[in-house]
Parts: sequence; C-alpha cells; structure tokens
Amino acid sequence: MNAADFSTNRHSANVHMASKHADLYFNDGNIVLLAGMSYFLVHQGLLVRHSEVLDELMRSMDNTPTLEDRPVLTLPDPSTDVAHFLKAMYDGISFVTYDSEGFPTLSGLLRMLTKYKVHHLRNDILRGLSNYWPTTLTQWDTREASVTGQDGSYTPRDSLPHPIEIINLAREIDHLPLLPSAMYDLTRSTPSEAAIGFVSPFTGINVRLEYSDLLTVLKGREQASRFFSTFIVNNLEGRQPSRWCLRRKDGHPVNKRTCQIAFEAITFELLRDINGIISNRTSDPLYAMAEAEQMQIRDDLLNSEVSPMKTCEHCRVEFGAVVDAAKEDFWKKLPKWFEIDVSPWG
Repeated sequence: MNAADFSTNRHSANVHMASKHADLYFNDGNIVLLAGMSYFLVHQGLLVRHSEVLDELMRSMDNTPTLEDRPVLTLPDPSTDVAHFLKAMYDGISFVTYDSEGFPTLSGLLRMLTKYKVHHLRNDILRGLSNYWPTTLTQWDTREASVTGQDGSYTPRDSLPHPIEIINLAREIDHLPLLPSAMYDLTRSTPSEAAIGFVSPFTGINVRLEYSDLLTVLKGREQASRFFSTFIVNNLEGRQPSRWCLRRKDGHPVNKRTCQIAFEAITFELLRDINGIISNRTSDPLYAMAEAEQMQIRDDLLNSEVSPMKTCEHCRVEFGAVVDAAKEDFWKKLPKWFEIDVSPWG
C-alpha cells in the first residue's frame, strides 16, 4: 500500500473543520484518525497491535498536522467504514450480522479489515459468512433449511444478502471460497435477472455483476442443467424396482408395478417442476434431486389419498442412496463449473 495515498497534507484543510465522533473518542487517546469530515481520538498502541499496515503508516508520518495536540493520520476511507473498523478492534465483532440488512456494514468492514490486514477479525467474520455461503453440502443443506418456512415456502431474499453482493464482495476481498455457492445460488434466478442485477433496498444502489462473472454464472447454469438432465435419464427414466422390492411378489399385476409406476410419476413431476414453482425454487437441481426422494414418502394432501409416487421402503432407500451420491457429485463439480480454484471443497 502506497503511503502517498494517506498524505496528510492533501487533507490538512479538513482537520479543523471535522467533527469528533460521538462514540470513538477517548480522552486518553494519543492519535487522531481523520476520515471525511469525522475524526476519532484513539490509541496508537491498540491500532498497531491489530494492523501492520497502520503500524507502517504511523511510523512514516511526516510533517503531520495536529488536532487537540495529537498527530493526525488521514485515512481515505468513508467515515462510516472507519467507525465500524475501529469498533471491531475495540469491542469485537458482536455487532456484525449476516442478514441482508446488515450486509452494508459487514461488507464495508470486511473491505477495511482486508485493506489494513487485520487478519484475525477478518477470519472471524468470514467464518460466520461461510455458514450461509459454504464449501460443504452439509452446510448448504442446513442453510437452505434455515430459510425454508414450515409451509415449504422458500424466501432467502427476505433474510440473506443477494448472491450478486456476495460475488462482488468475494472478488473485492479476494476470498474465493464464497464464490461457488454464491454463483450456484444466482443460477437459480433467470438469466435476465442475473444480467440486470438488483436494487439494494438499503442503499438504493443498482448492484450488478462484472461481465466476466456474469458469463461464468451463465456457463455454470448450463452445466448444472445438463447434470440434472443426465440424472433424470440415468436414474429415473425407466427405473426398475429394487431387487428386494416388497411388491415384487404381489399377485396382482397392477400392485406388482406400483413402485415402477411411482418412479414414472416422479419423473413426470420433475420434468414439470411443479414443486419448484410452488416453493419458489425452480432451476435448483440440488433441491429437485432431494425432492425426488421426498415425493416417495408424502401423502396426496389434495385428495387425502395414497400418493401415486409412494414406493416401498426398499425402493425408496435404494433410490435415496443414488440421490445422496448425485448431490455430492454435483456439489464437488461447482468450483470447476464456475472456474474457481478452491481447496478444500466439499
């Protein structure tokens, strides 16, 4: 980082026009940080303990203006971001939240922690963020369950940041492990929605992907779609009952074919994607593959009858193993599909 970027002479005119921060102002502080039209009276020892970059900057301070008889270090960052940055170093990160409303604070803080190399706090926040944009399928399933209502409605946009925000942030702070799951999340939107972006309800800013990332997302979407089509062809179309099917020895010819008929009905439902439309989860292969198994244990709630998609226990368990293996294989392929080198993954 170029120390010239922090030249105090360029900003010295602001020093005596700035207002002190209401909270991050300590009477026993020994250095002033100036950001925009706010200044913070803080402790040099604490700052250099956390940040090697600030340590270097303070060692190189020359011809520095003073305020309240303390030297002034001017930072070229938004005063709000500086305030959150200092609060994190003084009080920890308990004020950080990982929902959509808290994202402006979180993203600004992560950029500051990355820029000034405050590694331990940066890593703590990234661990929290990885619960929602994870590297393992188990964490992803947990995340999906947390944003699914008891009625099956799926509303991640009501609580989690938009995946475009996560992708852009991951690029800014150079943290690639966030990208595959965020890009997969975005592939579940239509291509036009991914291209247009969205307007943040908290900042009013239209947020869009870089063109190269948009192309990567669209290519990955095509790969995911092909995988799911192959899954249906290889594992559902014309699927035969298990060798241990409980209905195999049934004397009635229709009853004997019950499990096979169920697999045919499940295939038809997946191709129609009715459940995805109802639950707001279209173009979601991981959900659709899991749903193919769940269909086998649900009753027909509309007609209060036995569902035509119910298989016997042996057929269901055997197919469940196929689904689990396919989901794991799908998840492991995400970094390759989105051209991201992430290790470890899955």
